[in-house]
Amino acid sequence: MEVLSPYGKDVLTELKDIYGFNSVEATTEFVVHHLQQQYQFQAVSVEVLHVAYGLVAKLKADGEIYHLKFASHEMHENPDQLFPWLDYARKQGILVPEIIRCSNGSWYLSPLKNVESDYDVVYLMRDVPGKPMERASKHLLQQYAEAMAQFHRIGFAYLHPVMGADDWTWESQYSDRHNLPKALKDNPFVSQELVLESMREIEETTVCILPRTVIHNDFRFCHVFFQDNSLSGIVDVDMSTNGERLLDLCIGLISSSSARGGSFLTFEELKDTLLMYHQCLPLSEAEKLVFKGVLVYAFLEALDDLSQDNGTEQEFKTTQALLHSVLKASEKELLGSL
Repeated sequence: MEVLSPYGKDVLTELKDIYGFNSVEATTEFVVHHLQQQYQFQAVSVEVLHVAYGLVAKLKADGEIYHLKFASHEMHENPDQLFPWLDYARKQGILVPEIIRCSNGSWYLSPLKNVESDYDVVYLMRDVPGKPMERASKHLLQQYAEAMAQFHRIGFAYLHPVMGADDWTWESQYSDRHNLPKALKDNPFVSQELVLESMREIEETTVCILPRTVIHNDFRFCHVFFQDNSLSGIVDVDMSTNGERLLDLCIGLISSSSARGGSFLTFEELKDTLLMYHQCLPLSEAEKLVFKGVLVYAFLEALDDLSQDNGTEQEFKTTQALLHSVLKASEKELLGSL
């Protein structure tokens, strides 16, 4: 069995403090017992433990691959709203993972006892084949943009609330803007001049109400899988929430194809992907007006994430190089034919 910790977390400390397991062996024993008791599987074996923001066990049960995830109530205020949305989205053709109901019909259970942590939304999903794109190409970026646009389009049509823990609006992000330079000021890999220029751009950006839908909330390249050059699935969907889709789009455009890493795209690829999305689900005039400022804000958040995850000097360099290109671009050059 393999144990992965992509963000450098101490595995044994995480298992004990967050989930109440004293060892890797105790964790796997719990997972096997849970699958047999709550899903009526017979033969269960754990292949991978993935310790990140949430615990995921990749396992084989009765010959098929599944993932058992321990998710946080803090990340999603109401799981009873989340899982019907994911079921609806899947039925509308969105390639989100299939959530497997427990034998009692529930979408999830809260089986952890005597643990103060709120990582007690435990659910099972079928494996999504494939992996994130390793190199950007127009063909793959077109599929990525279309998948995000389809996700947001279905969200516009969904009539029920999907309320996450945070208020995902440009207004709420803007109100927190002064925290970003404070978080980045002591990082030797971050250009403080670039941060100041970014803050000037953010300060000059209008605060307004933008179109809301159900957003993925982390539509990074590492969460979109491909197999044989075709999109095979969208993962890490349990942070989905009602919010302004421009935030989802901007986070995606500046993201990495690995769980932790610097920006993935070149400036030209970023503009092309933006146009592909717009052709599928056009941006409003208000979204075009604030796009550059929201995108720059997303860059500073990405640099903050890299700082927290001990990113490499090269990862900081590629992200800041793309940010520099965005800041120097005119609105016409950035938005192109939108």
